Amino acid sequence: MNFHKSFQTIDTQVVGEAFRIIVQSPIMLMHEDILEADHQLNTQFEDTKQLLLNEPRGHRGMNGCLVLPSAIASYRLLFFQHAASTNFKYEALVATMTALIEQGTIELSKNNTYSIETVKGVYEAYVKLSEKRDAVLSVHLILKPAQLEGEQVIIDNERRYIVVEKPQQFKAIVLEELAEISTWGLLESEKYSTADGVIMYEQLNSSVRSVTFERDGYILRSPGVDSILALIAVLGEEAVRKNDSIFGSSIEIIQKHEAGYEVALTAYITGIHQFVVDREDPLHHGFIIV
Repeated sequence: MNFHKSFQTIDTQVVGEAFRIIVQSPIMLMHEDILEADHQLNTQFEDTKQLLLNEPRGHRGMNGCLVLPSAIASYRLLFFQHAASTNFKYEALVATMTALIEQGTIELSKNNTYSIETVKGVYEAYVKLSEKRDAVLSVHLILKPAQLEGEQVIIDNERRYIVVEKPQQFKAIVLEELAEISTWGLLESEKYSTADGVIMYEQLNSSVRSVTFERDGYILRSPGVDSILALIAVLGEEAVRKNDSIFGSSIEIIQKHEAGYEVALTAYITGIHQFVVDREDPLHHGFIIV
């Protein structure tokens, strides 16, 4: 058998959302400027990106991450994703930081603080390590507050969300009502086609339970960092100390800073994979189950 292409990845999940970190692939980016590198990644290598994001190697919920050396930070991080997903996710910072440290491919910092260069700027992350300093317990990020603009909530002056209280037709945001909630989310996503996502929420005693729909109506697999920021902007800080997802995972604001809100997230490595492409495979680009 003559394989056409070979890929190596590290897969992780952060509060239920999947991230695929490319370790080895035909993607070669040599640009010193990160915007040029990002442009090349997002205008070329289409076959490779689809191969890694789609079934049978991936799925609709998979997010792609490419880690590169950086002259100004601990590393450079670029993203590729399905067309209906947002082009930046804070959870990817946590996923890549955890994988790099636990795989021993990044120099450990003496003060446990690292920087990550992205097209949105350089982000600082504090990492809490195990006693032996060989496992990441949590990655801490400080997030800027979201802004309200009419009926939309704007994250980082870019990503836009619609926040809607749970309609009375649903008893609760629970898995037992997932089919009906999914149908509702698909219709709402079509209605608010200019938004990056629609967030349905219900207020609990000391937290909020929510479900976030991306532009094609797909349900996000996590509570969503963007989602908790959007909910705080709409409901207020005291009402949204914690955001629970319909699947049982949660994101909590652990501290408020002058610059924003601190969250501590944990990533888990779920697999280290070698994927191949057979020249005779008629579905070498993969497919998406809807």
